[in-house]
Amino acid sequence: MTSAAVPLLAASGLKFSYVVDNPIIDNLHVEFPRETVTALTGRSGTGKSTLLYILGLMLRASSGYVLYDGTPVNTLSDSGRARLRARHFGFVFQDAALDPTRTVLDNIVETALYRGQSRKDAITQAHALLERFDVQLRASHKPGQISGGQAQRIALCRALLAGPAVVLADEPTGNLDPATAQLVVSALRSHAATGATVIIATHDPNLASSCDQHVSL
Repeated sequence: MTSAAVPLLAASGLKFSYVVDNPIIDNLHVEFPRETVTALTGRSGTGKSTLLYILGLMLRASSGYVLYDGTPVNTLSDSGRARLRARHFGFVFQDAALDPTRTVLDNIVETALYRGQSRKDAITQAHALLERFDVQLRASHKPGQISGGQAQRIALCRALLAGPAVVLADEPTGNLDPATAQLVVSALRSHAATGATVIIATHDPNLASSCDQHVSL
């Protein structure tokens, strides 16, 4: 089997419970191929964000496996999962999750440290992304000095900085006007076309219907 035939990311028999004997995710099997955008949908509380955290190796499943390029990775040590996340995963959190004490630019390039990427190269790439998403004038601002929509675009810049193989986005268009939302969705689709896989948790039926595959929880 060629590498291209192996899903870039997959879940096999995943189960997760916050409360014993009441799993929020139960025996989930799903594949996320290269060059695809997948929508995760479902009512609030059905586990969309939880699944993103498990797939992104930030939560451990109660049982089952997360496979990256065919290899189980959720059983790695904490340091091993952290290294894999830094090198191959990008995250867009629902609340942007920017550090309020640091500038926008520093928030974006912070992840470069964990990958061993030079700060100079990271800054060059960050400015290009800031310009792409029309927030270049906010580079020296603190998160408290920008709007929620700008924060979400900056979070996307951070997620895309190193061209990650996997992008996990939690309601990435929730705080955006329609035109900016379309810009973000187009950017995620373009990133998937490079050979990555993009997984989006969303309540937006129009966004979900535009994705390549749909997983309902």
